[in-house]
Amino acid sequence: MTPPPRPTKRSKAKFQYFSQCEDVLRLPKIEHDNNGCTAEECFHEFETCGNLISCREPELLSRALNGKEQHGMTVTMVAEDYIDRLIFAIEIERNYPEWVQKDIFGRASQIAEKKIGFIPKFVSTKSDFTTRKMQLS
Repeated sequence: MTPPPRPTKRSKAKFQYFSQCEDVLRLPKIEHDNNGCTAEECFHEFETCGNLISCREPELLSRALNGKEQHGMTVTMVAEDYIDRLIFAIEIERNYPEWVQKDIFGRASQIAEKKIGFIPKFVSTKSDFTTRKMQLS
């Protein structure tokens, strides 16, 4: 068996974030293999090559893969709430890693364009009255 590529810093950050998911059920079930790779290595291999390789930490890998699947839905819901002013920039900054914030604000721009026909300043600047970086112009 060829060893999987070593996880990158970005891949490790995604794995750490996604593996916080509490859902461990997968179809098909990921089988335990004492000689398999770590969940982090398996996640990286799946992310980069699309291959699900043997794993010695199947529950942790299941959590990460399920978390990744739920991520898109979470990003969209938070982005919609940001546009509707039910959540504010400071909450996004405090509650999500930088790379997730980028996903949320990017999705908010797409939704705003489609929903109201333009991108409001608080969406394009990723700031509002709750952040110090808000620019008045």
